[in-house]
Amino acid sequence: MALKTVARWSFALLLLLPASRLVGQSPLQWPVPPPGPPRRLVFPEILIAPAEAAKLLKGGATALDARGSEAYAAGHLPGAATAGETPPGTIVVYGGEDGAGREEVARQYRRLRREGISEVRVLDGGIAAWRASGRPVETGPPNSRPNPASTGARTALEVEVETKQVAEAFGQEGFELLDVRDARGWNRWRTPPTFAAGHIPYSLPFDPRALLPARGWPRPAEVRRRLAAFGPRPGDPVNLESTFVLYAGDEADPRLDLGYLLLTLAGLDARVFPGGWKEWTAGGARPVVRVISAAELAGRLRRGDPGLSADRPARDLVLVDLREPRDFAIGHLPGALSLPFVHFAADFEKTVESGWPGADRATLPLVLYCYGIDCVRSRKAGAQAAHAGFRDLLWFRGGVQEWREAGLPLLDSPPAPPPTPASPAATSPGRGDARP
Repeated sequence: MALKTVARWSFALLLLLPASRLVGQSPLQWPVPPPGPPRRLVFPEILIAPAEAAKLLKGGATALDARGSEAYAAGHLPGAATAGETPPGTIVVYGGEDGAGREEVARQYRRLRREGISEVRVLDGGIAAWRASGRPVETGPPNSRPNPASTGARTALEVEVETKQVAEAFGQEGFELLDVRDARGWNRWRTPPTFAAGHIPYSLPFDPRALLPARGWPRPAEVRRRLAAFGPRPGDPVNLESTFVLYAGDEADPRLDLGYLLLTLAGLDARVFPGGWKEWTAGGARPVVRVISAAELAGRLRRGDPGLSADRPARDLVLVDLREPRDFAIGHLPGALSLPFVHFAADFEKTVESGWPGADRATLPLVLYCYGIDCVRSRKAGAQAAHAGFRDLLWFRGGVQEWREAGLPLLDSPPAPPPTPASPAATSPGRGDARP
């Protein structure tokens, strides 16, 4: 009887334990079941083989040929619509398999999604795969079709964002901006030139064409795997749960559509900022980040300090060192003030006012630097400074490493004295804002 009572109390105690305590090792050493298999990702059903396409077409779907009229007349899927048409129901988009052909497929895919067609499939391998599977094709020009407007109104899907949304969200957690203007995308050792010349704060240069195989489309899992390793530096990747917004010079860049389709294939939340760089910079009122070299920065500093020897705030620009205080004391750029990144949000206003009182944030450049290209503090701080009103943001990406390698002088300064303990008066009621 005693053993049964002990067992009952032990079971009751187990039920009273919080669930979180049961997942790990409990104080009572309850056995923990082994972890289950990793969750299997389920990707959107976008890419389809010829057999699946034929099944959909037989069931009432419409094929849409993304190629030009000459290629269409030479041979197309039975009953296919032409680029620019918006048939009702499910649509199977196909095209050629060269680079331009895939970009046209991507353009039609985004257009259809923007116009409210949620069921859009892409024929993997294009018309070449259709022919290779032995299925029939038709020749000749397209037949006349009813006005697409007669098919009824559609609700536009969440495909695009506006300038205001970008301006509010850049640098925020869960929002990633991808700049597709440079052909080479991000490189650890060299910043792509177009991106370096100016970009929206907190963007990353991204080349969607680099994800394409020689022919056909990449597997969704491969796109996701490569995006999982993409970020401002090795070991600091983007969060795949974010909303990814792509922008180019303007809406005409086909890489916008390509990037949107590829990210959607991988099950990512993708959007397009159609106005892009052209709209962002119109009027000159929005913040822009430019990557600056050691030579250019030294030239700017020499305007007010020819010998690069004055240990006082720079005259014609705001220069902020985001490293730790001990490293600033050992050696920093002439004209810089120390603001460790961990204190940036709290002390940025105070630092700017102490070194550059009354600074016109619309015109005075702000230069941010850190240890070197592997340090991402300047990128993060730049986004915060842009939200604080600075428009001309200069990212000295090479940091102290590049400055030193260029043979330029670093100034040292004694470490800051430890804070004086607060006096009783300073901590008494009514003096809560006093400083020691």
